[in-house]
Amino acid sequence: MKISIIIVNYYTAGYLDSCIDSINNFEKEVDKEIIIVDNNSGDSDTEILNRLSDTHKNLKCLFLDSNKGFAYANNRGVEICNGDFILILNPDIVFTESILLKLTEYRENENIGALGVRLYGEDGEFQKKYYQKYPSILQYLLFYSIFSKPFINSGRLIKKHLETEIQGKGLINVPQIPGAFILMKKDLYNELNGFDESYFLFFEDVDLSYRIAKKYKLYISDCKVKHVGASSMMMDTNYKIYGYFILSLIIFFKNNYSKSKYFYLKYLVLFNAILKIILENAKKIYGGSHPNVIKVHKYILKNL
Repeated sequence: MKISIIIVNYYTAGYLDSCIDSINNFEKEVDKEIIIVDNNSGDSDTEILNRLSDTHKNLKCLFLDSNKGFAYANNRGVEICNGDFILILNPDIVFTESILLKLTEYRENENIGALGVRLYGEDGEFQKKYYQKYPSILQYLLFYSIFSKPFINSGRLIKKHLETEIQGKGLINVPQIPGAFILMKKDLYNELNGFDESYFLFFEDVDLSYRIAKKYKLYISDCKVKHVGASSMMMDTNYKIYGYFILSLIIFFKNNYSKSKYFYLKYLVLFNAILKIILENAKKIYGGSHPNVIKVHKYILKNL
């Protein structure tokens, strides 16, 4: 039994030493290969990746000539892997214990489609925000729209409409698994045609979970890893990241929900963007406007 660990890199090579060292130190008993797929990060990252491939015999790098997104890069990595299992892994993950053998034992249960782990930040806090319910119209209105300010920090609403509660030991059945760490059989990944490449960034992991969950169950184990979180996003502006998020949310609705829900969300996003641009332009009179807010909503309107 072999595990292929697929890591997509986009200006995150600085995290990879810790990530790779932790895997090789804690998972010495596991037959594994590590495939790093670089999304055209540039010369500085290429230097680091070449050094890593020279240093670690079980590691190889695939350099893409353009950045076509997280989903596309992972699929290219899986195409060249040789494992029975694949582990989709973020570069900012650090193993703190041996977990892969335990997780593959869980996978002998044929009802399990994919497994995740519990993500902890560098501060030692459990990152509960990564474990979420599937998106809904109400979720968009409460947490991502112009009307979200009174609701966005409501613990009651977050618990009811956004986050999935992860408590107790053993396996926890969940609606979806965070894309930072997804373990599944390669055969199932290929059966589902992997990640949907219509997503550039965000919701590709939600979409994959949604498709897996039609036939199997998804679980979070009590195994733990350290996760920095949002490391590659630091390289971009906030407005563009938010734009990717909203546009990917719309794609998820289009791919997985009814046409009526898709069009309803699309027109809500359209209305929200126009209203936001109008309000931000009005704020210019008092010097309180933020240029990136206008930029992001113009970007969304352009790409709707």
